[in-house]
Amino acid sequence: MKKESYCMPQRLILLAALVLIASALHAQTTEPKPQVPKVVPVPPLHRSAPMQDPTDPPPQDVTDPRDHLSFHLPAAWNLSRQDGEISTFHLDARTAPRRSQLRMVASLAFNPYPQSTFEGALFYVSSTANISAAACAMQTATKPFQVLPPATIDDVKFARGKDEHGKICTEARDVAYTAMRHGSCLRFDLAINSFCGGEVSGAQDLTEGQLQALYSRLAGILDSVHFTR
Repeated sequence: MKKESYCMPQRLILLAALVLIASALHAQTTEPKPQVPKVVPVPPLHRSAPMQDPTDPPPQDVTDPRDHLSFHLPAAWNLSRQDGEISTFHLDARTAPRRSQLRMVASLAFNPYPQSTFEGALFYVSSTANISAAACAMQTATKPFQVLPPATIDDVKFARGKDEHGKICTEARDVAYTAMRHGSCLRFDLAINSFCGGEVSGAQDLTEGQLQALYSRLAGILDSVHFTR
């Protein structure tokens, strides 16, 4: 009888230990396994095609019988022979004599940089009668012009100067070319206008690369000039 009372507590302790072990094993077998994240493939980058220039207005060959010249105008350029219709000549060519006459102006018909401060690119042809050769050349050599090396257009030598101005930032740029032709001072102006970006408007300022691309468009028209006599 004494032997049985002595063994009973040991059996209870052993039973309790077995229950604890069994519970621990059950917990290990039922513990959820960690989730392995799925690898989602990254789609290839979509590279949009560069914006194509509009085709309207269509390209055209322009002639000026009074100054005996012609040039080729690419597509997407508006043309006017009347001042104030698509631009104001003396605002863009501010050093031209007041009595100079606008022959024609071509204006880029779209904005190639819609997120930028671009406002316009213009190609002007004007002429001033009854003027000396010295006064003609001085149009591109006096302030505010920065004198540039002369340029040759269809075998005719032109004086050349650059004007930049604006109230808060550079808003107007003009490269002018002058030469005497048949007793008058013939003048070409390559003008680019913009507004102030950054904190002023939130738009992105035209970059040097964009400005050069715009000048290249204008220079392409100038390079096509041909003097008929």
